[in-house]
Amino acid sequence: MAEMVFQRNRPLRFFKCNYALSRYKICQSLGIPLIEPLSHDHYPESKIEGKRVSPKTFEKSKILRYHTRMHIEVTKQPKSIVFVKGSLPASDFDGYIGNATRKFVADAELPGFRKGKAPEKMVVEKIGEIAILEEATNDALAKSYPVILKDHNINAIGHPQIRITKLARGNALEFEAEIAVLPEFDLPDYKKLAQGKNTEPKEEITVSDEELQKTLDWLRKSSSFRKRSEDKRSAVETAGNDTELPPLTDEFAQSVGNFKTVDELKNAIRENMKFEKDEKARDKRHADLLDTICSNIAMDLPDVLVAAEKEKMAAELKNGVASMGMAWDAYLAAIKKTEDELKRGWQEDAERRIKSILALKKIAEREHIEPMDDELNAWVYQYLSARTDEEKKDIDQERVKEYAYGVIKNQKVFEFLENITE
Repeated sequence: MAEMVFQRNRPLRFFKCNYALSRYKICQSLGIPLIEPLSHDHYPESKIEGKRVSPKTFEKSKILRYHTRMHIEVTKQPKSIVFVKGSLPASDFDGYIGNATRKFVADAELPGFRKGKAPEKMVVEKIGEIAILEEATNDALAKSYPVILKDHNINAIGHPQIRITKLARGNALEFEAEIAVLPEFDLPDYKKLAQGKNTEPKEEITVSDEELQKTLDWLRKSSSFRKRSEDKRSAVETAGNDTELPPLTDEFAQSVGNFKTVDELKNAIRENMKFEKDEKARDKRHADLLDTICSNIAMDLPDVLVAAEKEKMAAELKNGVASMGMAWDAYLAAIKKTEDELKRGWQEDAERRIKSILALKKIAEREHIEPMDDELNAWVYQYLSARTDEEKKDIDQERVKEYAYGVIKNQKVFEFLENITE
C-alpha cells in the first residue's frame, strides 16, 4: 500500500490499482507494481444532462470534470522521479467529504438506532472529523490520481509517496507526490555494436580426451557406488578405489543407457559435453554483447527498481541455498554477512541487470520483435510436460505464459543481433 503522510505523519490507506499492459511485463519481471492510467469503481446509476448513463460513464465524467478544475504542477527530478504538486478546489473536495460522511452514517451502528439510521451529527461526533477527512482524501486521490497519470503521460511504477500539505473542511485539498517512473534513455547504435562483436573470432569448442575420460571415470564410480549400495556394502570404505571400478566394456555401456558399445557411449557423452560448452559460450557472447550495449547507455534508475531487483536476487540466492539443504541463517553465518550487507554489495549487479532488461525491451519494441502464439504454446507445453500432475495443480498457466513471453522475446532479440554481419 502506498503511504500518504499528513503533516502529523499519520498514514492513510491508498487505492487499489490495476495493471497497464504497456508496462506490465517489464514491471512484473522486476517484481514491482505499476499504476493503471484509469481505474473506476461501481457507482449507482446516474444522469448526465438529463440522460441516464452507466455508472462507469458517469463517474468518468465526474472525475474529468473535477480534474479540469484541479491545479497540477509536474516537474522531473533526478533518479527517474516525477514530482507532482496538486490542489483540488474546496467545492469539489466538499463533495467527497459529503460522500464520506454518508458512507460512515450508512455503516454506523449506535445504541438506540438501527444500522444506518443514526443522526449524522452523532455519527460525526463518534468517529471524529479527521476520520471523515481521511476517507474523503482517499476517495478524491483514488479518483484523481489515475487521471493525472494519463493527462501528464506519467509512466508510473510502484506506488507513489504522497504527502497531504493542506487538509481542512471548506478548504482546497493540497498534496505533493513523488512518483517513480520508467527511466528515459536513448539506445546506442546497437546494430553497429553487434556487428563489431560478431566479427570477433569465436573460440573453437572441443571436448578433449582427458575431459571425456574424467566423465567416464565419474560414471563408473557412480555405477560402482550404486551397485555397492544395492548390495548393502559400505560405500565409504570403497569410494575412490579405482581398482574396484567396473571395467569399461560394452556390457557396462549397455548397463548405463541405450548404448550397444563403449564407442556409442563415448560419442554420446562427447556430444552432450560439447552441447553444454556451446550453450555456455553462447550465453557468454550474449552477456558480452549486452554489456557492450549497456555500457553506452546513460540511464538514471529509480531506487524502487534497484531495490526490487535486489529482492529478486536475494530470492534467487535463497532458493539456491535451500536446494543445497542449508538454512538461510546458517548460510549468512558461514559467510559472516547480514542480508542487508549482501544487498548493498549487489548495487552494481542490480543496476546492470535492470539496464539489460530495459535495453532488450526497447530493442524488441524498435525492431517489432514479439513471440508468436505457437512459440508460446510450445514453450508452455514443454514446461508443463516436465511437471507432475500434483505440481500442475499449483501452477498459474497465465503466469507461465507471461514468463515464456519474456524468455522467448529475449532469445529472438539476441538471434536478431547475432545475425547482423554488415
